[in-house]
Amino acid sequence: MTNQELIRAKIAEAGSHFVSVEFIKADGSKRQMTFNPKHFGEVKGTGHAIVDPVKQANIVRCMDINKGWRSFDCRRVFRIKVNGQITDLQPEE
Repeated sequence: MTNQELIRAKIAEAGSHFVSVEFIKADGSKRQMTFNPKHFGEVKGTGHAIVDPVKQANIVRCMDINKGWRSFDCRRVFRIKVNGQITDLQPEE
């Protein structure tokens, strides 16, 4: 199972409970983000569309409870916490 498949399954099982992910940003620094998977709304911003279909499948867009709309690449996640259960992952290339 890939990180993307596992993470999406964990997010789906969370329901409306908070999910916390820790991942490595593109610049190499670490970031932690907490979000509610059931928070829906229009994504607004000045970003650009992702055209790479492989990258598109690995990107999760969510509303960070502290920072607003954010996204993360499942291939860079090293920890996810759902309903008090922590799952450690190996970041993928």
